[in-house]
Amino acid sequence: MDSGQTPRPLACSVRAAVFLNGEYDLPADFFKINREYTTFDFFCADGGANIAVKIGIVPLLVMGDMDSITIQTRRRLENVCQFIELPADKNFSDGEALLKMLKEQGYTDIHIFAATGGRLDQTMFNLQLLQKFPQARIITQEEEICFVDKSVSIRGKAGCRASLIATTATVGGLTLEGFKYNLLNSSIESGSTLTLSNVIISGSAKVSYQSGGLLLVVARNAPPPEKTRHGLHLVK
Repeated sequence: MDSGQTPRPLACSVRAAVFLNGEYDLPADFFKINREYTTFDFFCADGGANIAVKIGIVPLLVMGDMDSITIQTRRRLENVCQFIELPADKNFSDGEALLKMLKEQGYTDIHIFAATGGRLDQTMFNLQLLQKFPQARIITQEEEICFVDKSVSIRGKAGCRASLIATTATVGGLTLEGFKYNLLNSSIESGSTLTLSNVIISGSAKVSYQSGGLLLVVARNAPPPEKTRHGLHLVK
């Protein structure tokens, strides 16, 4: 078990999956069904290791002050993965420290799990971390959340709900293409609900802006068809 502060070179891939210590609401077989994760390296921030072990995943590394990981989980992993133990008194979270390390290790696509639920303050800070680490996204059972670094194309999500949240006082030059409610060179202020619950109607939609910062929240799946006495129709 390695409790030093400098990790061994880790990257076997450019893609990483990270477990934080929030609520994990995905099916236990999520990573078996979604075969893309066979190309990911797995990491845990402290108590996120409890979740990984519960669903049968052995991470490459666990990082944190180890105040949330259970004794049973630590014993299970101590001979099969690396541990980086951080001080309890610090001015950053275990999750932030892990994301910083992964960025330095060269990971360019990071999926974060168990980042929401539980304490509201931790959820909000985890969302803000996406702006600091734009190569990361948060995955929940219902949604994917990412920071839009000036522009992003969204493919294969026709029919899905999408919302945009300003992370700065003002977002300028906002253009939406391929949505039910498109925008052209518009501005929104922090707290505005103008961009709440839009719907993607194109197989390839685009979000772009010129100034400020935006979080994009996209439903992972389109709503199912709804039966009526006249047959089937899509829920609007």
